[in-house]
Formats: sequence, C-alpha cells, structure tokens
Amino acid sequence: MENNKYWLSVIFPIAAISSGFSVIIPLYILELHGNVVDVSLATTAYALAVIPASLFWGELTQRLKKIKLFIMLSVIGVIPLILLLYFLHSITLAIIIYAVYAFILTASSPAINILIMNRRKKTVLRSYYGVYGLMSIIGNIIGYLPGILLFNDVIARYLLILFAFNTVSLVFAILFIKEEKTRIDKEKIDTVHKLFPILNSISKFPQILTGHNLIIELANIRKRKKTVRIMTIFAAIALVNFGMYLFNTSYIPFLYSYKISYSDIFIINMLNGFGQVIIYLVFMLGKAKRSLRQYYRLATVVRSSGYLIAILSIVSITAILYLNLFSYFVAGLGYALWNISASVIIYVNIAGKMEAHYVGLWSAIIGISGVLGALSSGFLSFYIGYIFTFILSIVFTLSSILVFNRAYSSKDKIRDFGNKI
Repeated sequence: MENNKYWLSVIFPIAAISSGFSVIIPLYILELHGNVVDVSLATTAYALAVIPASLFWGELTQRLKKIKLFIMLSVIGVIPLILLLYFLHSITLAIIIYAVYAFILTASSPAINILIMNRRKKTVLRSYYGVYGLMSIIGNIIGYLPGILLFNDVIARYLLILFAFNTVSLVFAILFIKEEKTRIDKEKIDTVHKLFPILNSISKFPQILTGHNLIIELANIRKRKKTVRIMTIFAAIALVNFGMYLFNTSYIPFLYSYKISYSDIFIINMLNGFGQVIIYLVFMLGKAKRSLRQYYRLATVVRSSGYLIAILSIVSITAILYLNLFSYFVAGLGYALWNISASVIIYVNIAGKMEAHYVGLWSAIIGISGVLGALSSGFLSFYIGYIFTFILSIVFTLSSILVFNRAYSSKDKIRDFGNKI
C-alpha cells in the first residue's frame, strides 16, 4: 500500500455527492409536481438497491481484489446518472436513477474499507469509529454547502455542482490510489465481504466508514452472550431504523409543503451534519466515558426530541424555519450517538463464532425495516398527514429503549478495548 494518506481525500467528494443526492432527489421530484409518496418510492428503491449491492460488490471485490478498479467504477458510474437527471425531467426516471446510484455507489464501499483497515492502528473501538465517521460527515457537509448559495434554478445548477464533485473524486482516485502497491490480506477481505453489509445498512449513506478488522480482534473475547441477547439488540435497533426512515423520508416534503426555500432546506440538512460532527469528535477524542448502553438510551431520547421539535414548529409558522434548524441539529446529535453506540454494541456481541450467520440475519432485518419505514412514510404522510407520521416515528424510536433494556441489565460488563458497553 502507498505510504501517503492522500487517498483519504477521495472520501470527501464521494460523501459530498451522496449527501447532495439525498436532498436533491426529493426536491427534484417535488419540483416536477410529485408528492411525498413519489419521494418515499425513491427512498424505498434506494434502500432496496443497497442490500443486493452490498452482497454483489463484496463478492466481486473478494474475487478480483482490485481496489482502484472498484473505486473508479463507482465514481465513473455516477456521471451518466447526473447527466440523465439534468437533461431528462421525469419522476419515474428520478426514482430509477436513485436506485441505480445506490447500487453503483456501493461498489466503492468494500474497497475503501480495505484501505482503511490496512492503515488502522490499534485504538479504542468507539474512538476509531468516530475518526472515520467524522471524515464521512464532513464530506456530507461539503456537499450541502453549494446548495445554500443557490437561489435561482437550484436543481439544474446543483446537478452541475454534483458533476464537479464527481470529477474531483475521479481525479483524486487516479492520482492517489495506487493499485499496484495495494496488498490485500485474504483474511481482511474475507471479513469485509462478510461484514460490510451490516455497516452499509446501519448507516445513512453506504460509504460511512468503519473498521471491519476490529471484528477479528474482538473475536478473541471469550465471554459470549446468548443468542437471545443478540436478537433482542437487533430488534431494538431495527425499531430505531424504522422510525428514522419514517421521519427522514417525509421530512423534505414536509419542509417543502411549508414553503421553506431550497437553500434553507440545505442549511437544515447541514446543521444535522454539524450535530453529527460534534458527537463524532467527542468519541474520536476519547471524551465519551460513559457506558455505550447509556449512550444508546440517551440517543433514542435525543433523536425523538428532534422529531418533537419539528412537530411543534408547525404551531409557530413565523418561527418554523428556526425551529426546524434546531430540530434537525438535535436529530443529528441523536443519530450519531445512536449510530456509534449501536454499531459498537453489535460488534462486540457478534464477535467470535457465527459472525456471518448473524450478519446475514441482521442485514435482512435492518434492510427490511428501512424499506418498510420509507414506504410507510410516504403513504402515511399523504393520506393521514406529516404530524401523524412524525408522532409514529417518535413512538417507534422510544419503544426501542424498552426492547433494548431486555437485552442488558446493569450488571452486564463487556469491554470494547477498555470501554464498558
């Protein structure tokens, strides 16, 4: 592997494009006189595409062992999708393109994770997760920034900016990723192949980066917990994931319905990213000293609070923008806190034997919960209203605490590289 770390720069434009698509696709559909159901179909198609894509690209990367090839393929494959959106205006096309984009984007996931694994130094798992999660979130924020500055013809101009981001990622990939110097350890790539579907599924964007090699080290933990605990944790996290898709899928159409400008919608999403950055920094710097069980429970409350503020924003139309800025910032805090705590808890509990079995099962559970959440969100919001949908997302999120409490008692003590779960 190359000695420099410049290849890490590839992460930023890839993450920027991903965050850009997550905002511009709903706005694109709504601008074409689509509704929240159309947006939910696009999100559902995206979530569905990620599941087989994870398995397909993991298998192909394992067989061919070509790091640069798959990153380049992921980057180049986005170009025609952006051009089609720019020149052909169709809701159906937008839904299909979003699904194809999810499939193509995931091609780079196992390759990037292998690069990261080969560079990782031993560290506390939660801190390590924070480092690479932070890199991805910063890339997301970079993607939101141009949207804030665009006031006229936003969608067309923003698609050109996404094209520019894609060009940058292509240049970075060509310059900084050296295929001939990359050594891929068989054990590591086998681990990526088996385990990255769970990491793609649990994250908002497929390129969220985590340390799969830590699973191998965690396998040395002798004290395993019962299967019932693992299944209970899966169920708890699936509830949060369902609630998250239920809220997020309808959130941009909700803002659009209250005449929030495109630039303000980008600002709201950027503040969500800032909230995540704060949490990732706390974990990265090793300042998070409490047990991850406590952080998990806190995360569900914080996330639900963000949803509640969005509901209350309707009461005061004059302050609706400011309340939603605060709402999604709080939701970002809760998401990052949940993402880190839930991921590390999963890592520790499935370490040892039968990881592939549990990961396969988990991928199905989390994938289905995301698809059902996205699909339900559109129809509930269209026929019953946004308020009911958001209230339901709070109910599912908070119910996760009740399920999670059945998995852990206060006496349970398992370590994740020096930190209590």
